[in-house]
Amino acid sequence: MRDERYKVPKSLIQANLMTKLLSLDSSRANRYGRLIENLDTTELLELADRMTIIDPAGNTYVPSVPEFERTSLYKAVLPLFGGMPIEIGYCNGPNQTINGLEYHKSPELFIAVTDCVQFLCEPERLQNFSICHTSDVEAFYFPKGAAFLLHPQILHLAPCSVHADGFKSIIILPEGTNLPLEGTNVPDNEDPESKILFKRNKWMIAHPQRTQLISQGAYSGLAGENRRIVPISE
Repeated sequence: MRDERYKVPKSLIQANLMTKLLSLDSSRANRYGRLIENLDTTELLELADRMTIIDPAGNTYVPSVPEFERTSLYKAVLPLFGGMPIEIGYCNGPNQTINGLEYHKSPELFIAVTDCVQFLCEPERLQNFSICHTSDVEAFYFPKGAAFLLHPQILHLAPCSVHADGFKSIIILPEGTNLPLEGTNVPDNEDPESKILFKRNKWMIAHPQRTQLISQGAYSGLAGENRRIVPISE
């Protein structure tokens, strides 16, 4: 029997008739990762909702929050990362568009603190480490509390808002991911993949409209419409 928690709300479908919204318990989601349903995320969700805000001016990403990493969830999720040290942070904001795509060469555990939508794309859609088209990206509805383990190298970026006041999410990755490149971590320009290495364990392409990312050094390689999710008011 299908779990009603993951059903895409009719109001969200009606607000986004030009975008096919998929559920996390659909067969399509298996291409990108898997639901993790045996975790007690109650403490961390409450902490993330209470401690963090949504800045209406733009997205906020913090890789590591010590209070999050002191919760019982830290030890519980270590097996998902092969016992490697991890960081638990958050991404909040008013975002509504794709803007770009990134990948890590490790899993990422994404936990929705509020309802949100994630645009996901398979790695083979990225051609020559240079270009990917937004028409190859699929949109998935993440209900509040959903925990989804992204496979390594799945293309994604910040979530999109389902509600008008924005979104909140928890991001769990191997320790050091998304920190600035330094010293020997600086890309070797002779390697074709190096041109999209943006931060540690973070390869990224940006949509041409996302000039803020490009000005920070992100490679302009996401072609097509900067697809948008229209939030619902209730």
